[in-house]
Amino acid sequence: MKTNKKVIIIGGVAAGTSAAAKLRRMSENIEITLYEKYEYISYATCGLPYFVSGKIKNLNELLVSTVQSFAGRFNVNVQNLHEVIKIIPAEKVILVKNLKTGKEFKDNYDYLIIATGASVINLPIAGSDASNIFALKTIDDALKIKDFLDDRITPSLFKLDGKEICSFENIVESLEKSRRIKSNIVIIGAGFVGLEMLEAFLHKNFSVIIIEKADQMLPAFDKEIIEYVENYLQHQGVFVLKKEEVSSFEKNTEGDIKAIKTASGKTIETNIVFAGIGVRPENSLAKEAGINTGEKDGVIVDEFMQTNVADIYAVGDCVECEDLILKNKKIYYLASIANKQGRISANNVISDILKKSHLEDNNHPGQREIASKRYVGSIGTSIIKILDVAIAKTGLSFAEAKKSNPDAEKIEAHFLSHAGYYPGAQMMHMVLIYDRKSHYILGFEVIGREGVDKKTDIIATAIKGNLKVEDLAYCDFAYQPEFGAAKDSINLLGMIGENLFDGEVEFINCEDLRYILNKDNGVNKSGSNDFKPEIQNLTKEDIFILDVRTHGEYGAGCIEGANLIPLNSLRENLDNIDRSKLVIVYCQTGYRAYLGYKILKNNGFENVRCLNGSYLSWDRRM
Repeated sequence: MKTNKKVIIIGGVAAGTSAAAKLRRMSENIEITLYEKYEYISYATCGLPYFVSGKIKNLNELLVSTVQSFAGRFNVNVQNLHEVIKIIPAEKVILVKNLKTGKEFKDNYDYLIIATGASVINLPIAGSDASNIFALKTIDDALKIKDFLDDRITPSLFKLDGKEICSFENIVESLEKSRRIKSNIVIIGAGFVGLEMLEAFLHKNFSVIIIEKADQMLPAFDKEIIEYVENYLQHQGVFVLKKEEVSSFEKNTEGDIKAIKTASGKTIETNIVFAGIGVRPENSLAKEAGINTGEKDGVIVDEFMQTNVADIYAVGDCVECEDLILKNKKIYYLASIANKQGRISANNVISDILKKSHLEDNNHPGQREIASKRYVGSIGTSIIKILDVAIAKTGLSFAEAKKSNPDAEKIEAHFLSHAGYYPGAQMMHMVLIYDRKSHYILGFEVIGREGVDKKTDIIATAIKGNLKVEDLAYCDFAYQPEFGAAKDSINLLGMIGENLFDGEVEFINCEDLRYILNKDNGVNKSGSNDFKPEIQNLTKEDIFILDVRTHGEYGAGCIEGANLIPLNSLRENLDNIDRSKLVIVYCQTGYRAYLGYKILKNNGFENVRCLNGSYLSWDRRM
């Protein structure tokens, strides 16, 4: 390509460096300048919590490229510690500030790629500038947290009202009653970053309290999955205060935060505060330059990653993209998406240069016309690991799906990560969300200790490929006892769906059964009215709960009011079941309940349901 065109990239982490590298791979002749206001470029942001925890010992392991190596390998003019403070589209110029010298200067461009990412949302509370309150976005942030933890805090036990807590029996009840609590660290916000830092803090043996204003951790997930996490963390001795907010800070004479006051009147003494309440798109440059932003406050781009301003592209966390399921705009804040968008924007810059320059030389493949590429959107696939437990999601949660689709339904299921007879198999708890009319998959959530990533990636691919639930039953997967089962858990989800669609089984969800059992004079104690009329009209007297597990399983825990008839003796005890009532059958994971359901139906019982997910979904414990 014979051209002297110049491309400037603003931002040098995932999207920016991806764009720069792709530009250079496609052409040796364009001039590329990358401006980054921080010291580092091209580093693994998602690895920062593990550097804080000490799992990653060497900071260099997080650097995908240094400034020097990236500049040398890709022949890019990398200007770190330089902040772009203004874009002037009419002149095709940017205004840059050298943060080392304070000097400002202009630089011209032919094409501009904005990859400014996202910025941390600061707590809107007086005192949030204290030296012992932290957020995590950059390597500098990670270094500050690590230094503070290593130098200034000694791990200690919790104290409730001045008394040390060594045992966590009934701790939630004690915590709710206590007005004064002492903890090493308080995390504000139970989103992805807050929970990733939780692992870093626990790895160093600090006591931790989480404050979350929503009624659950990880609000993007369904409660059906998050209850497992919350129960697990409670067992690990982590305190989670839900539906709670910080109202003010108390400071010591040195200006550090020594205590947090909550809206409910609690006082939490602490050594350090970590604020993980979220991020927002960093788009001030774009807005000032007349570039359009959308409802989510992200930059609006077309499918080619172009903004409304000629020759300006935008990529990464500052950009809104289409949700392929809901067909609305979202910002996912995922490095995987940022990298794809950076790559596509670079391709399209080169494509546009060639079209405008009318350069084509059959003897030089680098000068051939290049087709534009499209970024059509995302379904948002993500995973987080907390201690030894992984939680993942792709597509919509059940709550998200129900808001826009009255035909959304779910299958709850529990399967071992590989063949049960092979040592080390771990239970996975899954929720598959689908459209009951079209049978298309809408989303998937899973929690477990092994295999979570693999199952999520399979369903993400299935959604992208427009597979229906029943198609999963006939997908081929690699089988060897250490890695899977002859009937893979994904196959089994498909088989359950096929049985539902063929009328071979009917479900009732756990929340529906709780509603029925909790009704008091027709009032739902949970406060929700999101139940079908056939559920709202039922009372405890209208149902017969049938437990088909063993005596030992029943004795270890059961649904209140359940009648135990083990599966193997069910046929001999049919006369003990009231045929006039709705019979709800459950076992431990669901298979025996399905067999019990078939026995009842084949013996003339008309009104029978399987409890969706059975007892493990009712109990929600790892």
